[in-house]
Amino acid sequence: MRIFNKKKGYDGLREFFLFGIKVYSYKRKNKNSEHNNPNKAELLKSMGVIIGDNVKIWGMPNLPTEYFFIEIGDNSTISSNVTFLTHDGSMNACREYYKGWYETIPSPLGKIKVGKNCFVGINSIILPNVIIGNNCVIGAGSVVTKNVPDGEVWAGNPARFIKTTKELSDKFEIIMNSKQQAELDEFARKQGVYK
Repeated sequence: MRIFNKKKGYDGLREFFLFGIKVYSYKRKNKNSEHNNPNKAELLKSMGVIIGDNVKIWGMPNLPTEYFFIEIGDNSTISSNVTFLTHDGSMNACREYYKGWYETIPSPLGKIKVGKNCFVGINSIILPNVIIGNNCVIGAGSVVTKNVPDGEVWAGNPARFIKTTKELSDKFEIIMNSKQQAELDEFARKQGVYK
């Protein structure tokens, strides 16, 4: 029984480690595609975003004009279409009620920090003044409104605590030690993913 069907535009499986657990995904044929461009982190650095070593940017994040308010730690991954909001434009709705002083007060600004070894899922939104600790996972489509402590998985709108990354790692370990994983390993060997 075949576990993976060969997909058009992909040339087999790739192997990587997530929290020390071996994980497989399809590998793209075009190494310079928009989603796998190693120069994205360098591009964001040149714009003023503070980026650590070995940061992976999949797709292009939605960035505010205050690039320098965003910091991403070493070995973190930012998925496609993640939005970083470093300012609150809702004061525009109050302009009519506060004539006079509104023009003299800037929109509230806040820094965003993503710690080391973090994963931020696709279509997530991170609001101003948020610090995501080290070794955290933010689930796809989450709206992060407050600080996330080290070693936790958060998801939802608004994002809330789901489990620790240790518990997530244990879950991955159970999956990886299953019979299905043995079949995946054998299939990956046949595909030449590892020798």
